[in-house]
Amino acid sequence: MVFVTGGTGFVGRSLVRRLLSRGERVRLLCRSERRRFTPDEPDEPDKKEGKIEWIPGEIGLRESLLRGMEGADAVIHLVGILVEPGGQTFEKLHVEGTQNVVEAMRPSGVRRLLHMSALGSRPNAASRYHQTKWRAEELVRASGLDATIFRPSLIFGREDRSMNLLAKIAAYSPVVPVVGPGKNRLQPVWVEDVSESFVQALRNPLAVGKSYSLCGPRPYTFNELIDLILRIQGLSRAKVHLPVWALKGPAALAERLLPRPPLTRDQLTMLQEDNLCVENEAAKELGLSFKGPEEILPTYLK
Repeated sequence: MVFVTGGTGFVGRSLVRRLLSRGERVRLLCRSERRRFTPDEPDEPDKKEGKIEWIPGEIGLRESLLRGMEGADAVIHLVGILVEPGGQTFEKLHVEGTQNVVEAMRPSGVRRLLHMSALGSRPNAASRYHQTKWRAEELVRASGLDATIFRPSLIFGREDRSMNLLAKIAAYSPVVPVVGPGKNRLQPVWVEDVSESFVQALRNPLAVGKSYSLCGPRPYTFNELIDLILRIQGLSRAKVHLPVWALKGPAALAERLLPRPPLTRDQLTMLQEDNLCVENEAAKELGLSFKGPEEILPTYLK
């Protein structure tokens, strides 16, 4: 039995489907009323939901966490946000949420924890997102639990909100806007490879106490990613580079006025940084082969 927080999100849906396919029983923490788990698979949800136990509640409710952990063999903690919607903050979700999970695991008797962090998390990070992700990591490391931490680069997949957004802009706009010079480098990692990393580490004693950076096979500049998407779509579009300084004001205004702003000042900070793996140890230690966007994007981008 695996208790999963954040299991209805982009990575969570992929991971839970994979866990179910391996015969694992899954409990999912859900904030609102139960909803169909895989809307893109109309023939499968009933079968899948029969293997899922839904735990109403949220990451801030100790009672919900304890109920979800009762009799569980492991906890997979995925909860995270890139934008702070109304009432939710990086501090509350990343730091306090992780603290709540760790504290609930002690009386529950569950010792195995797989924790989702982010590549670029560090104590002196420029962005609040990375700062709070680092503090959550520190809580996990200090917990004394049998923990494994995963630190993925940009995660892409059929349901992502990054590559798909770029593809939509390219499809309907004569130009593609780029924040800054577009020379920042990142190593996009496929969501299915991220999920498989969690599954392989779940029962692997060698993964206990490890922190794995998860990246695709090669780095791309942001400009190169846009060029790849345009080639796959068979489009020719000009890139318009927008100065970071000129976007800070609109981003701040969007944060005040919109519940989910399309761009925040924290994201502007992250878009100026490289996001690379020195070494993908998960590929070696967990016996995985990671695929890049040049292999996967053509399977679903038109």
